[in-house]
Amino acid sequence: MVELIALLSIYYKCTALAVDDKLTQSERFACNNAYQEAKRIFVHDSLDSEETRLTAQQNILAYRRFKSWEFENADLVRELRAAE
Repeated sequence: MVELIALLSIYYKCTALAVDDKLTQSERFACNNAYQEAKRIFVHDSLDSEETRLTAQQNILAYRRFKSWEFENADLVRELRAAE
């Protein structure tokens, strides 16, 4: 859970900076990597240990689980977004 919170902290900060177009290309890549790692956590039960990329179905599953997690943890999400 600690790893997920760390990754989502990065993701929310990136999202806020991206809105204002304040990310360099290398920062955008780092942000995307954090988001991809977070998504992998949400689908860890459906991943083959050898897989490096999520399939289209896994991406959809990860997004849905992420959005459910955000809904269920709304207070924490607000805190993480406020910490940007």
